[in-house]
Amino acid sequence: MPERPYIFFELTNSLCAECLRKVEAKVVIQDQRVYLLKQCSEHGAQKVLISTDVEYFKLTRRFLKPSQMPLKFNTPVRYGCLMTAACAPTTNSTVA
Repeated sequence: MPERPYIFFELTNSLCAECLRKVEAKVVIQDQRVYLLKQCSEHGAQKVLISTDVEYFKLTRRFLKPSQMPLKFNTPVRYGCLMTAACAPTTNSTVA
């Protein structure tokens, strides 16, 4: 039976880099690096490097804490991310 050139680590959700639609993504380990393998129905396959250190990536997965709900939502979530300067333009100039 043929083998894939990577080790499957986990399944997660991601965004298509082109249209920002939610897509399923495989987290895989290949050549001592960690990648997301995504498939958008409109834009096809995408391979994104997310870590160059496999052991550190695995270590960070051990320290997940439960999610907490904020007392008040101040920033709308659009296109799968908070609309901040790090992700997209915002009209609020006080957000860094």
